[in-house]
Amino acid sequence: MKQENWVESQWLKSVELKKKLPFEDAAFVELYRAILLRNVEFCKVVTLEDKQSCVKMTNKFIHQAVNSAFGVQNKEINIHVLLKKIAEDYSEEKSYYFFYIIFKELYRRKNSDYKVVLDALRKYNFPEKFKKIFKTFDCKLAWDYLLTYLAHEPLDKSMFSIMWLRYKSSLLRCNVEDYKNFVFRQYLKDDKNKPILNIKNIKENIYTPILKRAEINYSLLKIF
Repeated sequence: MKQENWVESQWLKSVELKKKLPFEDAAFVELYRAILLRNVEFCKVVTLEDKQSCVKMTNKFIHQAVNSAFGVQNKEINIHVLLKKIAEDYSEEKSYYFFYIIFKELYRRKNSDYKVVLDALRKYNFPEKFKKIFKTFDCKLAWDYLLTYLAHEPLDKSMFSIMWLRYKSSLLRCNVEDYKNFVFRQYLKDDKNKPILNIKNIKENIYTPILKRAEINYSLLKIF
């Protein structure tokens, strides 16, 4: 993915919310970094210091998006103004991910403005690396929703093995080799050795009941 040094939106820096983001919502920063922005670079990484700086930038970007959604929830930020300003201040890639987090946050809070953000998201080019893996944008949304249910579990080969078996016909459009490469690049690239997914000799594992519960609670149940 093209590396691009991220610069904070001047408009957002000028926005001061009267209500402060609840302390417990800070947990979602780590969740979005681990799942959604795991492989999105916020600066060029050459040294360990660069990597640490990028992690800080990523966390700030996510916190900014979560906080903005909180402002929309409390009617301190107009959703249409927010979307316009972010599209002006950020690149298409960063705008896409910023909108995505706002969408997830408003959906989580049952705020109907999530539909406005979803409409804006659909106007962006669905990243090519996902087009080759998922049947539709809605399938990618469903996939990320499932991963949020697994957020407190380690991202490992057992998890992605059972997800291949459960969703290869419903959400995924790729063959098994492309799936393995996608999982490694997107989620497991920090592993020293490329993991071997056990996709032939497994029917259920510890993740199965969690995934079943997530499927039942998803708004588009039939997508699975």
